[in-house]
Amino acid sequence: MKKLASLIAVLFLTAAVYAQQTPESLLKEAKTNDSLGYFKKAMKRFDKVIVLSPANYDAYNARGKCHLKMGNNLDAMRDFSKAIELKPDYAEAYFNRSRVKNNLEDSRGEMQDLNKAIELKADYAEVYNLRGLIRGRLGDKPGEIADYNQAIKLKPNYAEAYHNRAHAEFIAGSKEAACMDFSKAGELGYFKSYDDIKDMCK
Repeated sequence: MKKLASLIAVLFLTAAVYAQQTPESLLKEAKTNDSLGYFKKAMKRFDKVIVLSPANYDAYNARGKCHLKMGNNLDAMRDFSKAIELKPDYAEAYFNRSRVKNNLEDSRGEMQDLNKAIELKADYAEVYNLRGLIRGRLGDKPGEIADYNQAIKLKPNYAEAYHNRAHAEFIAGSKEAACMDFSKAGELGYFKSYDDIKDMCK
């Protein structure tokens, strides 16, 4: 009898704890689980947040990022698009949606979203870096280097941007500048630049 009473007490306590959970606390839990790689747990909490708070654009954006990590591109696209529908000036959601479009090989759609993200947030270094890659892929070499320059201006220790600029400079025939940028990228922790130094800077 005592065991049954204890079990009932535990169940009531658990129910009370869940009843007290707010969309904000659930979203925080979901993001923590996502960051730790517990994607299924994160998804359950993201889903619950959205049921409780259907206009929560941050939850859609965060769930989209989780879908992206899991390789669910179309689900991620839906979530980022919903976040943008709810908050049309949401620069991060445009940036995240561009990453989905990159996975789907939609370079022009990706560029459109990156341009919009920059329009909304001019100091978004990561967007300039990614747009530089797309410009390079589309054959716009001067635009590519200009974007890496801007990314580095906004974030002087942006190792990946130095690495990407080095490749663009090497292709453009500026070997010395490229090798300096590879060296800087390596110095900042982008160690695969040293493989490029071995191959390109002899």
